[in-house]
Parts: sequence; C-alpha cells; structure tokens
Amino acid sequence: MKECSLKCINFILNVILDKKITQCNTFFHLEWKVCWILIKCHLSRLMGERKLKVSDVARGVGVHRNAITLLYDETATRVDLETIGKLCEFLNCKIEDLFEYCPD
Repeated sequence: MKECSLKCINFILNVILDKKITQCNTFFHLEWKVCWILIKCHLSRLMGERKLKVSDVARGVGVHRNAITLLYDETATRVDLETIGKLCEFLNCKIEDLFEYCPD
C-alpha cells in the first residue's frame, strides 16, 4: 500500500505539478524542475553599493516601485527598454553592469 501511494503521488507530481519525488529512508524530498533564467540582474548589488532603497530608485527613474522590486528580486520576466535606459542613466552605469548573460 505504501509503495502504491508513493507511485500515485509521484505520478501526480510529475504530470500535474511538474515535480519529482524521491524517497530517502522515511523522508520525502521534493525536487522542483526549474527553468533557469539566462539573464542575471545586478540591480540589488548596484543599489547596495550606493546605499539606495527601492523607493529612491523608483522615484529617481520615474517608474512604479513594483517594476524596481521585480528587478531587485530578480523575478521580472520582462523589462521595458525605456526603463533599462533610465536605470542606466540614474545609476550612471552601462547596461552590462546592470545585466549579465549567464549561459550555464
């Protein structure tokens, strides 16, 4: 019964939730399949070096605070080119200082 339940759980997680479950002794370990983003945003590092808050950058750049927060947390899925230009101007940096392509 225990093995059958584990197989059912494994099937559900693989097919529906796109996860994989493995058993190690009596503990279960969930392994998430992650799609890695190839672009790394260094906004949090740049802001830290300049001791800037999200609200300071949002006001200075003239974009909504949520847009800056998404970049800061590296959870943004798309960024407006105008926003990138304004960020580079505000932080006095190049685009390659702000974003990095990481193929691995």
